[in-house]
Amino acid sequence: MKYIKVILISLPLVVMPTTFLQADAFDEFDQEMSAYEHPDQEKEAIEYAQFVSDYLDEFDQWRSEYLSHFDIKQAKIAKKWGSAEVAEKQKNVEYSLGSTIKSVIDYENNEVIIEVLVDQSLSVEEAGKVLFEKVAELSKDKSSNLAELKIKKEEIETEKLMVTAVKYTEKEEEKSKKTIKMQTQVYLQDVEKEADKLVLENSSIPEEVIERVVEKKKNKIKQEEVARLAKVEKEYQKLRATNSDSATEKPKLKVVKYKAKLPKYGLAKRAKLYIPYAEKESDRFDIPVALVMAIMHSESAFNYKAKSAIPAYGLMQIVPRTAGHDVNKLVRNIDKPMNAKELYIPAVNVETGAAYLNILDKRYLRAIKDPQSRLYCTIAAYNTGAGNVAKVFNKKGQGNTRNINRAAKIINQLSPQDVYDSLMKKLPYDETKHYLKKVSQRIFLYQVKT
Repeated sequence: MKYIKVILISLPLVVMPTTFLQADAFDEFDQEMSAYEHPDQEKEAIEYAQFVSDYLDEFDQWRSEYLSHFDIKQAKIAKKWGSAEVAEKQKNVEYSLGSTIKSVIDYENNEVIIEVLVDQSLSVEEAGKVLFEKVAELSKDKSSNLAELKIKKEEIETEKLMVTAVKYTEKEEEKSKKTIKMQTQVYLQDVEKEADKLVLENSSIPEEVIERVVEKKKNKIKQEEVARLAKVEKEYQKLRATNSDSATEKPKLKVVKYKAKLPKYGLAKRAKLYIPYAEKESDRFDIPVALVMAIMHSESAFNYKAKSAIPAYGLMQIVPRTAGHDVNKLVRNIDKPMNAKELYIPAVNVETGAAYLNILDKRYLRAIKDPQSRLYCTIAAYNTGAGNVAKVFNKKGQGNTRNINRAAKIINQLSPQDVYDSLMKKLPYDETKHYLKKVSQRIFLYQVKT
């Protein structure tokens, strides 16, 4: 029988314009001479670059379509509420009933926050009544955040209600911008992950070709970010102008907020529900139960309905177009992405997450000999991709920097602690460093005794 053991625990370089012109002219001349002297090599390089670009285009298209709908929805919500809050790994955010009520279940702080838009003219008592009526309506909807919340009318004390005006301040604007920046960081990493697959499956493609195309794709994502941020800024400027003191049209709504604590030990109770799933997939994919549990804890706080703005879904926060597609293709022999509906099914989500960990551990990182070193690299790769892990150890100018097999030769000469320290020091994204630290620590909470 298995049990969960919980431990409490320079000077700037100035260059004249003519220099640029001369450099460009010589560059073009060199390219022309190269094409003339080595036509086959030039043609092959172009074909390689086109292949890599086409390979990454599908992800580009999916991202652009998703963000187009996402931004429109966020703008509509922000116009009503002042800002549009988004779901995070351990925070479930839901706008309901025509976006007139917002419910936030914050698992990290173990609390629920309910906000409702009401007419400016309503008293606090009247607003409290509206809030309760809307909560009662939503509690009957099994798909709602509030379905399992039993809030009694008498529990909603007037003095605990917080009333604020709808505002379009710079602080609210920054919240919307923060979401865009977060999405950009994840999409930059997703391009890296797609390139990792390409390196693994097509080792003949020169590194410089892949890196050149990857950099082009990443620059496109950064340019999209600039445009999206500028659009948000313009929208808020317009909203502030429309609702200024001198404007005739002002917000006719106010926000009433109610905050309450969730039942104690909710995390432990939810964790207990998913131990059997972790054990089953651990046996199937040869992945430690404690690792699966620690990732579920870190990704969703064991909330099977979790969704982030990437979007990623469910207990192990699977992105349908990356990890979901990988598992479908390599494990299920289905060459297509997964969908949100199936990723909200706990058994399917945990199976997919464990299978992806298996792909990282047994396929991408198999050349790393020490199990603990490989574990650290697997955790980091789950978040940022094996290529970024490889780049921590590979030196530029000595071959393909995202080649994990070459990196493994260096890793195999280091102690697990040295591997961990190198990752914490040199991983390109702070979010990945925090993730590695968090998951590594939480593994000790879920050590399994046999």
